[in-house]
Parts: sequence; structure tokens; C-alpha cells
Amino acid sequence: MLVNGISLHNYRNYQEIHVDFHQMLNIIIGRNAQGKTNLLEAIFYTVTGKSHRTGFDSELIFWGEKNFRIILNGERFSGKVKIEILTRSDGKKVLKVNGQPKKKLSELIGIINAVLFSPEDMMLVKGGPSIRRRYLDIEISQVSKYYCNSLVNYNRILLQRNSLLKAVREGEENEELLNIWDKQLAEYGVYIIKKRNEVIKKLIPIAKKIHLNITEGNEELNLIYEPSINISMEDFEGSAEDNFLKKLKVNRKAEILKGITLSGPHRDDIDIKIGNINVKSFGSQGQQRTSALSMKLSEIEFMKNETGDYPILLLDDVMSELDSNRRKYFLNVVKGRVQTFVTSTGIKDVFDTIIDNSRIFEAQSGNIIILQEG
Repeated sequence: MLVNGISLHNYRNYQEIHVDFHQMLNIIIGRNAQGKTNLLEAIFYTVTGKSHRTGFDSELIFWGEKNFRIILNGERFSGKVKIEILTRSDGKKVLKVNGQPKKKLSELIGIINAVLFSPEDMMLVKGGPSIRRRYLDIEISQVSKYYCNSLVNYNRILLQRNSLLKAVREGEENEELLNIWDKQLAEYGVYIIKKRNEVIKKLIPIAKKIHLNITEGNEELNLIYEPSINISMEDFEGSAEDNFLKKLKVNRKAEILKGITLSGPHRDDIDIKIGNINVKSFGSQGQQRTSALSMKLSEIEFMKNETGDYPILLLDDVMSELDSNRRKYFLNVVKGRVQTFVTSTGIKDVFDTIIDNSRIFEAQSGNIIILQEG
């Protein structure tokens, strides 16, 4: 998969720019607050339907303007693709793929797959469970439309069920109504749990091999999916749903009291271990960063295995967070195979030698200029 170029109109600090990219390595340098991350964010938004920095599209619009527009030209093994997004300040959107209108941002997912590694991803190991769930959900959604739709439906039902729990607590609704939402929540929840567990099993050998290479054979990484509802992964769907429903029944009084759903895939986690040691609680900072790096790199190979094509890789100001050996390993893994975008305050902060087969850009106050073609 490739991103050949992108045009931005009133996006963040860019009023009007067009950038053509190199097929292999694109390096965007510049001082802070010049728009380096904004450029990568625009690519990520176009291919996933979401910003990795905000949940509010209004924050993406150039100050004083009423809308923003992104046009991305790319390629995948099935041919060229053009994605257009127009988003207005009132929240309304116009989406097109190859000129054909689309109704939802989720329809963009999977057209061009992307792996993003940002400073926030350093929290993948030592941060809260929601960060690890997001890691899994974005990864799986890009290779499975059904998972993406199931996740959307589950979150919609969860929101409605939580509203009903509060209403029951206040005496405004009948508790029996929860049975309807429980059934739907269990149906989608069981699928999400099983799919996540399936993907974790595929990621383990990939991440383990990468981690062994980075640590020169000294550390063995392991990932364990920890669902909040312990259904057997071998259960028939009906039996698994029954277990989910039983858990909801057991928790019902506490859930009504608190007004939230206490069990389900929205409460799950991934246990990350080196040997038998929990890296989050007992790993050094170096081990936590190496584990996060291994997990992000495993995304690339997983997507290649699932789709037959490599995703693009977006490295947002993260290379300077790694030592020289980890940077070299990272770049050697993706070199010549994965179209990569790197942001940094300067070349010397990231690269020890001149990089061949690349294009170097500089972000300057809402503009992007080409500095060097390698």
C-alpha cells in the first residue's frame, strides 16, 4: 500500500498545500508547532476515519474557517485509490472514494491500512487498559470490516444500556427492559472477545520473534488477552453468550447502583510479560519501550499476513525516544518493504547516516518544502 500524495485545505495550520511522497521513506523535519504532526495526522485520519490526537473534528479546522478538505491519492494491490473528505464545523461530512459517495467514516477503514507509532504509544505497556484495547481495535478493524461494524454496534448498545441503568436507578424505567439490551450486548461482545483472542494468538509469535531480535535473544515477550468475562474460546456461540448473560445478571444490582456496565470487552486488557514478569508493573523503562516497539512492529507483519499487502508506517516524533540500536533495528525491518513517514526536529536527532531512497521535507509555518531527494 502507498500514499502517493495528499492535498489539505484549511486543515489545522495548513490553508492550502499539496505534497507528493516518496514510495519508501519520507522524512518531515522542522521546529515544534510547524505542522509536522498535523501532516501525519491528516494521513491517519483519511485512512482510518479518526485523528489520533482528538475526538473532535472541529479542532481540525483552520482557525476562523468553516470546513476542512483532505484529498489523498494512494495505491493498493487492486489499483489506485482516491479518498476525499470534506468536514464542516457543524459536523456534517462529505466522503468519496474514487468519486463514489460514502455515508460513514468507518467505510474508509481498510482501503489503505496504516500503523501509527507516536509518543503516546510508549504508554502502550505502562498505560491503562483502554490504550491496549485501542491498539487491538484499530489493528483488527483495518483487516476486518465485520469486526469494525461489530465494535460500532457494541459501543452503541453499551451507551444505550448505560443510559437505561441510570434510568432504572432513578426509578424512571423498568429493570426488565435490561434483558433486551443484555442479549444484544452479549451477541456482539462474545464475537469481539473471540476475535481479539484469535488476533492475539497470531501476534504472539510475530512479536516474540521481533523482541528476541531487538534484545539479541535475551528476552522473550509474551502477550496474554485478559477478558473481563471468562468465556471458553472453544464454546459454541450460544454457550458463550449464556456465560456472558450470567455475568451481567450477577452484576446487575451493582451496575444499576453505579449506572455503568461492569463487564464486557470494554473492560478487557492485555497482559504483557517478559518471561514471567509483568512488564507494566516490574519492567524497566527500557523493557517497556522495547515491548511497545515489538508490539507496533508486529502490527505491520500481522496486516501483511491478513491482507497480502504491507500497511504504511507513520512514525510521529518517536524515533528520538529510542536509542541508536533500536532506531537502526526499526529502520532495517521496514527498509525497502514499507512506505514510511518519519517526523523529527532534525535529521541528526534520528539518523546517524545519510538516508538513501528517501525524500526529506521541512515543515515551515503551514507550508511543506522539499529539502532533499535521496
